[in-house]
Amino acid sequence: MHPLRVAPIWLGAGGLGGAAAVAAGAVGPSIAALALPVALIGAVVLFAQPFLGVLALVVFSHLDAVEKLVFGFLPVSAFKLIAAGTAVIIALKGMQTKDRMTLALREPVVVCGLLTLCAAQISAVFADDRGLALDALRTFASLLMLMVLIVVTADTRTRVAILIYAVAATSLVSAAILLLETATGATLVAQSEAATTARTAEGFDRSSGGSDYNPTTAASMLLAGVVFALVHMLESARYRRIMAAIVIVGTLAIILSFARSAVVAYALIALLLVWRYRRERFVPLGLVVAAIGIVGFLPFIPAEYWERLGSIFGGGTGRDWTLGRRLTYNLIGLDLIAQNPLLGVGPGNFVHHFVDPAYRFLPGRTLLGRELHNMYLSVIVQLGLGALWFFAIFGYAFARLRAVARAPAGDAFRTLALALGYGFAAYLVASLFLPNEYTKYTWALPALCAALYHVNEAERMAGPGGAP
Repeated sequence: MHPLRVAPIWLGAGGLGGAAAVAAGAVGPSIAALALPVALIGAVVLFAQPFLGVLALVVFSHLDAVEKLVFGFLPVSAFKLIAAGTAVIIALKGMQTKDRMTLALREPVVVCGLLTLCAAQISAVFADDRGLALDALRTFASLLMLMVLIVVTADTRTRVAILIYAVAATSLVSAAILLLETATGATLVAQSEAATTARTAEGFDRSSGGSDYNPTTAASMLLAGVVFALVHMLESARYRRIMAAIVIVGTLAIILSFARSAVVAYALIALLLVWRYRRERFVPLGLVVAAIGIVGFLPFIPAEYWERLGSIFGGGTGRDWTLGRRLTYNLIGLDLIAQNPLLGVGPGNFVHHFVDPAYRFLPGRTLLGRELHNMYLSVIVQLGLGALWFFAIFGYAFARLRAVARAPAGDAFRTLALALGYGFAAYLVASLFLPNEYTKYTWALPALCAALYHVNEAERMAGPGGAP
């Protein structure tokens, strides 16, 4: 949008917000004086550019702690308000967005997301705890809406690139916050109990960076952006210095997050990349530089970190009992699948069955409900055969990226497809050890894959003389 057209929008939004603040302050409490103008300004901005709302959703999918820090005074989650407001604006602009809505609802990634929600609804009917099932259904529905909004609004090369680069940018911000919190020993951003009370068995206080998820889940999102930056740096000279900064800062943050799952996934993807680029001239030099960097960072890595890694192989101090507890989660999950192979136990109901007295003698079983720390097994437990639709989301997403990489409309598309593919793959590997089915990135990343595909196809059809 041209700057001369944008200026009146911001001036009008500012004037409306100021008037609303004065009116709210005169007739209501101070919270209204803040919330009302923010809501009105947001409505004006979203009506002018719904894409900005989706960009905020992608950014806050990772930096949700920053969102709560900035908009914590609002009576409702800013993320939900932005999502609902953007959806309403798009619906009101029906004629303008009709074609994109049709495209989104025919996109296999979105269709599989919708069928996952339908399968969850069927399983919820037979769930033992209907309250947990309804909460999970609401979460599934909101995540599906996030997916649809991304595909609908990311309709140009610039827009889809902005959303994808936002994944890397938020990783840099979160990594910087994590390093600062680790250095100062203070919690600067996170507010949730999961993010602020995490401590390793070795006694090290962990940070979630800019996220309010627990540190391990936050590290999996951080990993997606770091691996994206790494592959982008290798594939293209564009933004290479920025991507290198994200890789360096992000890698150190992943280490200091004490997330073993992220480190394992990072190591596997790194080995895959070494194999992919094994014939490139920069590989030997790159490995030497990486080795020097690792040696240089060694003095800054706490001793507790090596104990935590050693626990994976049965080493360390032997105090970390969480690995054994996760084996118990999987054993309970397999037993529940054997009992409910078709429909599963219902969305969100694993925590209900986890505390069943039948499992009271298993090691690590607690009196508090716990989630199954394996996204793939967890979804099968909850939805039974309906989990196939959930897995199909990822299959179609990678098929879209493969199509872009094989027939790109330009080098930039190929770079984005490869970098996003490896970043997404790293995230999915880490999800082998995490209950990420309700994490926003699990749904946002496939939507970005689909959006990139459709923009690439549109530009290929337009040809060199087509509209940008």
